[in-house]
Amino acid sequence: MASLGSLALDPIDAALVVLYFVAIAAIGLWLSRGVKTGKDLFLGGRTLPWWAVGTSLVVSDIGAKDMVGLADDGYRYGMVMMNFDFIGCIFPVLVAAFLFMPYLWLAGVYTIPEYLGRRYNRTVRTLFAAIWGTSMVAMLATIFVSAGTMFEHLLGWNFYLSIGVLTLVVGVYTTLGGLKAVVFTDFVSCIVLIIGATLICVAGLVEVGGWSELQRRVAELPGTDHHFQLILPADAPRFSWPSVLLGLGFVAGPAYWIGNQAIVQRTLGTTSQSAARASYILCAAIKLVFPILLVVPGLIGLALFHDQVGPIHAADWQGGRVLPLLVQLLPRGVLGIVLGAFMAGVMSNLDSYVNSASTLWVKDIYVPLFRPQADEGEVLRVGRWLVVLFLAGGAAGSYFVRQYFGSVFEAFQTFLSLFQGALLALLLLGMLFRRINGAGGVAGIIVGVGLAFFLHGWKHLGPDHMEISYLWVAWWSFVAAAASTVAVSLVTKPYEEARLRGLVYSLPAAEQETQ
Repeated sequence: MASLGSLALDPIDAALVVLYFVAIAAIGLWLSRGVKTGKDLFLGGRTLPWWAVGTSLVVSDIGAKDMVGLADDGYRYGMVMMNFDFIGCIFPVLVAAFLFMPYLWLAGVYTIPEYLGRRYNRTVRTLFAAIWGTSMVAMLATIFVSAGTMFEHLLGWNFYLSIGVLTLVVGVYTTLGGLKAVVFTDFVSCIVLIIGATLICVAGLVEVGGWSELQRRVAELPGTDHHFQLILPADAPRFSWPSVLLGLGFVAGPAYWIGNQAIVQRTLGTTSQSAARASYILCAAIKLVFPILLVVPGLIGLALFHDQVGPIHAADWQGGRVLPLLVQLLPRGVLGIVLGAFMAGVMSNLDSYVNSASTLWVKDIYVPLFRPQADEGEVLRVGRWLVVLFLAGGAAGSYFVRQYFGSVFEAFQTFLSLFQGALLALLLLGMLFRRINGAGGVAGIIVGVGLAFFLHGWKHLGPDHMEISYLWVAWWSFVAAAASTVAVSLVTKPYEEARLRGLVYSLPAAEQETQ
């Protein structure tokens, strides 16, 4: 059985990893030639092909944090983690494709907060841009932790040196190439990621002796009664079926695929509505295979390495070690491909979130609040400097994520749950009901986000340090935000119909009515 220590790469493995680094950087630099304006940087000049955007959507969602984090959480909780794709992804992606994305594309916006600002008011736009942009820095930190942990455990590299190298490489091609560089490098990364994840699963199943033997070994361990169940009882402490259905299926999943700037920004850069829709459909098709490729390795790790990683519910279990141990099962020559796949996940996640964070702060905060007269050249310069700033902030924040959370996937979902409920409530109510107004929107943000922070803090304040699942946090913050938005809107003055045209489903824009 493999033990965890630094691994000396064969020359061919090292060459494959270096080749991947060089190829991705070269593609990004080559695509930077056409970046002349803020529209080029943030939306790829709206010339992005649907097939490239579809694969970019996949790796924007699934990357290093999922390879490391879902291996860890598959180890701890089992097949229930597959629901984050089966329930929280595939159906919401199709809803977004046919109901929401074409509508946002027609509106001609750069960001989700820009739409919210038109529908509600400037305060709503600014609040959500600030919340989203700041949260993306925290998400960047989780991605850095997944990369640094992998290289530290597997290759013996210094944790912070690994993060420094990644910051430099991703910063160069994202700063210069913008969204077009992100999308086309993501296309390459998606192919490499699928190959690498498949190799890990196959090698692990061969080592453990097949699926039946995997089930037998896991069943012999304490605390694994539900590890091969997709649906858990209502009294399960984590991921019970009501929390998965309400928190994930009704709130977290739709909010992520409809309102996540890092996701939506790609579809806004396509050439047409139909291209935006096609990119989402392709993403849903590819995502059918990833629940297996990412969660099964955790079960394999539990069967093979439970004596090294530790008990599944122990407070001091060794988070971040499952995937490095599995990777050591791979034969030389194949290891370089898998490390390339891991690098694909790292870099795709980083470039997606840092480009989107820069877009939010430039288009929704810097220009409207400080420099309305800014020309395209200034927007481009500020956007590039913000990429550098956000990468540095994410690298610095990696220290706190590493110290505080049990897994990077848990950290990522926790950060999302702080505002996903309020975001989805405002998007749904704003698009569906004309009676909702700006005062209600501001109330919804304050109440929804405030309740989410309170519920997460309850484990430090409440009796016996009771912890509330981030899925329940997402659900109850959604309910609170929706109720407060409706209540305040009903007791304040409604907007005139003319102001809402093109922003509410029942009030199409004038040009749409004549078509």
